Amino acid sequence: MSLEVLQSKRSALKQKSDATLRNMQEITNESYRAADVAHHSREHLAALDAEFEQRTGLTGSDIRFLFAAVALQATRIMVLDKLTKIEPAGNQNQTEKALHSLQEKIFRHFDSNEPSQESPYHASMMHILTTSGVPYDATSPLTQDAIRSLLGKGRTWDFDFSDLLPNDDLHLFKGANHRFSTLGHDPILGLIFGTGNIMTNTISCVQKAALSNSVSLPLLTTNHVIYTSNFKDPRIAACASTAAMLSAMIERTQENPNVFVAALIKQILHIGTDLYTPCGIQIPGVNLILSNAEVEKLTSFISTGDLVKFGTSAKLADLINLLIATLHVLTFDSSFDNAPELFSVRTRKIILYSNVIVTSSNLLWVGGNILSGNEEAIRQIDWGGLIITLHHLFYDTDYIEQLKQEFILGNFDRLILKNDLNLEDVTL
Repeated sequence: MSLEVLQSKRSALKQKSDATLRNMQEITNESYRAADVAHHSREHLAALDAEFEQRTGLTGSDIRFLFAAVALQATRIMVLDKLTKIEPAGNQNQTEKALHSLQEKIFRHFDSNEPSQESPYHASMMHILTTSGVPYDATSPLTQDAIRSLLGKGRTWDFDFSDLLPNDDLHLFKGANHRFSTLGHDPILGLIFGTGNIMTNTISCVQKAALSNSVSLPLLTTNHVIYTSNFKDPRIAACASTAAMLSAMIERTQENPNVFVAALIKQILHIGTDLYTPCGIQIPGVNLILSNAEVEKLTSFISTGDLVKFGTSAKLADLINLLIATLHVLTFDSSFDNAPELFSVRTRKIILYSNVIVTSSNLLWVGGNILSGNEEAIRQIDWGGLIITLHHLFYDTDYIEQLKQEFILGNFDRLILKNDLNLEDVTL
């Protein structure tokens, strides 16, 4: 081997050795850097935590969205409280007056040209359209004394009802608790039985047939309700047939569907007038299971009106949250903030904070009133909004925490692997 070849190989070997040493130094330096990052991991993680909070903190524009959300949610509570305020039934009840006015406007579009004369199982279209009352609101029996009193006032009737006089004292219900016995006042069953009662001038009730001291079955009974010729002075008369009442309703609906439509509208609006009165409307179907007294007691704690308010409040709270979130997302500027997932955290914080503020304020207000002796204030708790707030507290907090962990751990991984090793080729 010549001297020149030997020198050439020696030079190449030296270059490879020097490159290897430089690669080793590069790896050593990177190891020291990674070790230093790991050694100061607490400081780095704290810095990344602070960066996440800074980048997801609410800005000036976010605060405006927060105030708007709080205002809308607070308005929702005030409006619903106003609309569902408990008022005595009668002419002073603003909700009742509004619904009766609505009924009059709707019924102007109906034709009432059929004969106005009535008969058993037949309420005239004129009766249905021109009166606000319903037959299942009748509470007084048709007695001889009542007939004499009405005759003395010049009242007349459309048909001979002598064979419809009750043979014995009626014990369908006691006073105001007729709501908890009559099927017409059930918010679901009333769509059938209440509508049928309106079309047939009847009243359907639930009686309990005792099988033993502790077991009883619901028994449906129906009675005629007799009106005078001017559609006034309703009196509960003899027993009718529930099946005949339903059959008459179906037959008349087939002959003139408008009668059924008018009666159904009247039924729905009548339930609306009773929802937020002191007696309230029972939960659907509960009078098939419990006694009248038990239904009355249960309704004093929770009624259909409470369920309607709860559901409406929750849906409106969700709708407001969706509106605010949608409008806030539309303000995202990718040229200013290239991290949409962090922007979504700000959106969720707006929704979460606004819900917590409004719900806390509502609970504090109710609590203060209760401590002041106003126990009825418990009905003003925004249960629907409270459920929505708890939902966001659970899911949004969990979402933000997961995103925060991904942000911190992802950036810490990139910090550990910050530099790409620039190693030289040492292949022989």
